Order: sequence, then C-alpha cells, then structure tokens
Amino acid sequence: MINTSIPSCRYVCYPRDNNAQFLIEHWKNSDIVKDLYFTTATFAFESKPYFPNNSNHYILVKYIGLDKIVEGISKYQSPNNSLFCFNIESELFERHHEKVSYVSIYFTRYCHDNHEIREIAGVLARRDKVVSANLGNLKFINNKRLPFVFPHSDNIIILEIEGKKTHQSDQNYCEKTKMDVARKGISLSNLVSFSILEKLR
Repeated sequence: MINTSIPSCRYVCYPRDNNAQFLIEHWKNSDIVKDLYFTTATFAFESKPYFPNNSNHYILVKYIGLDKIVEGISKYQSPNNSLFCFNIESELFERHHEKVSYVSIYFTRYCHDNHEIREIAGVLARRDKVVSANLGNLKFINNKRLPFVFPHSDNIIILEIEGKKTHQSDQNYCEKTKMDVARKGISLSNLVSFSILEKLR
C-alpha cells in the first residue's frame, strides 16, 4: 500500500573523513535521528560523475527534520566534501524487522503512473528480505558547484534489506529483485548501495 501521509523522512550521506567523529557524536544525541550507520558505499559506474569526491565509506543517517541536520553538518563540513541526501516522499511499504544490513538506491529514467508504482510495490513486497521500499528524490548539499546535474533526481527508489549472510549475498539479492521488477516491464537502474558495517545508534 502506498502511504503519502507519513512524516517526511530522509537519509543524509556524509563521507567518513577526519571530521566525521564530531558529527557522529552530534547525531548520537539528536532527537531527530532514527538510525545511524557506518557503511561501505558502492556507486554504479554511470552514476560516479554525478558524485564528485565520492568516498568508499560513509556515515548514513536516517532522520526527520532537514534544517537541524544541515545546521549540524555546516559546523564540520570540509570545503571538498560533497554530501547528498535522499528525501522520502512516499512509502510503498514497511514490514517489521530487527535490523537493516543493506540500503540499495535505484532510479528510473522516467516518471511512473500510479498503476506502474503499484506494480513495483507488489513485486518488492513479495521479496521477504526487502523490509521497506520508498519513493523519493536526491538532493546535494555542497560547498561548490557540481560539474554535472543528475537528470533523474526525482525518480529515486530506496530499498532497505534485512540480510542474514554476507554483503555480497545482499547485493545479489537486490540484483534478483531488480530483475523481478524488470519482468513487469519497468527498468530500475543502480545508483548507489550501502553495506552496513556497524550500527552507531
């Protein structure tokens, strides 16, 4: 079921640099932070040009309330860092889970109507390790101008996976999930994925 009335929730992705520890402590004490993770990021080859200075490791923060998060980041963000966030606009579904081991971000090359969105939601809901699926958009928080503008930033799909084995098996599971969606005639393209190494809060 598609729920567009949920409070606006977001992920912010901060490169693991020398200032990250200060932000981690700041976020641990924040009442708007829901989850805080240390992750390894894997960018799709075609998406890398849109993420300048991309890093191998990121702090991934799931939160409610953009202004306070940005206020905290501005105190520590280095001039060369390029941060990005995913805004969740509507929830396709969420099921009970104990932990998230993998977050996979996709995009579509054109906007879908409600029928196609229901098709996507139906396929994803049948995948038992997919514990949440959301539609959203991509925004950048930068200290400098981006060399390229990502053309599909409003067509983002965010999956949370509860895996039981390895991060490689989580990645393979997401690839099979993407193929299941493709059988409905809807193509999902990889943008970036995050393997969760440690939950910090």
